[in-house]
Amino acid sequence: MAQRHLLVTLEVTSKDRAYPWVLHWLTEQARTGGATAGAVAQHVTVDTVAQRLASGKTLTRFEFTPCPGRHVMRYNGQLLMIDRVREQQTVDFNTGQPWESVRLTALGRTRSIFEEFLQEAHDFATSKQEQTTTIYSNWGTEWRPFGPPRRRRPLHSVVLDEGISAHLRRDVSEFLDSSKWYADRGIPYRRGYLLHGPPGSGKSSFVAALAGDIGHDICVLNLSEAGLTDDRLAHALTLAPPQSLVLLEDIDAAFIERDPRDRRSAFVTFSGLLNALDGVAAGEERLVFMTTNHLDRLDPA
Repeated sequence: MAQRHLLVTLEVTSKDRAYPWVLHWLTEQARTGGATAGAVAQHVTVDTVAQRLASGKTLTRFEFTPCPGRHVMRYNGQLLMIDRVREQQTVDFNTGQPWESVRLTALGRTRSIFEEFLQEAHDFATSKQEQTTTIYSNWGTEWRPFGPPRRRRPLHSVVLDEGISAHLRRDVSEFLDSSKWYADRGIPYRRGYLLHGPPGSGKSSFVAALAGDIGHDICVLNLSEAGLTDDRLAHALTLAPPQSLVLLEDIDAAFIERDPRDRRSAFVTFSGLLNALDGVAAGEERLVFMTTNHLDRLDPA
């Protein structure tokens, strides 16, 4: 009873978007000794990250995060108890990884310390990503970062036919600045592009460079993925992270087998794709890029 009145507790689960922010911020405190890290820096687990440099070499770095268990640190002059819990018997269905959570406990009855803590963790994570692009892949019903953030690629480094890059960049900029125009006219605020050309012509590279140029992340989805249905596709596109564009690569490969009697037929139908992109339930404030090597294989619809 006394604990209920004297302590405040916050739990952040591994399913929440703030979870990696919290771990990365605690990692920084352990590395620099900031916020009087104390036991946080003494009991850590390692995450080995390999990053390919522009020169082609691979840089390996080691990131230390608080290991499962109890840690104590002083934050803004107040003692903060941190419990990182890993449930070995409970597995995240989408990732196959053990379910985790971080529980923060502080003395007092106000949640303001947690609001400050989460804001600082968010700001730290954002500052680290200002010059990078995060690639997301779809896991079940949610989007998860795929590897570490990539360094942004300059738009001019992708060579397309004359005028195409500038035209697309200008069109995207006009779209991003026109949300009020769409809202005033009751027009769904979304835009899609289909890039076609032979393999290696720069379609996906252009999307990656454009995303960095406009400060967006990228959500990559493979339409030919086994188990991907029309419903899952619509759900994934609707829940794409904010300030990100969706990339559907090689969409023609998903519709090679159109015979419903063939067991190898794609799970996603062409009508399902159209509904996910522009149906009644389709999401708004969204940019979608699709690529294909064979424009002639696509349905004229």
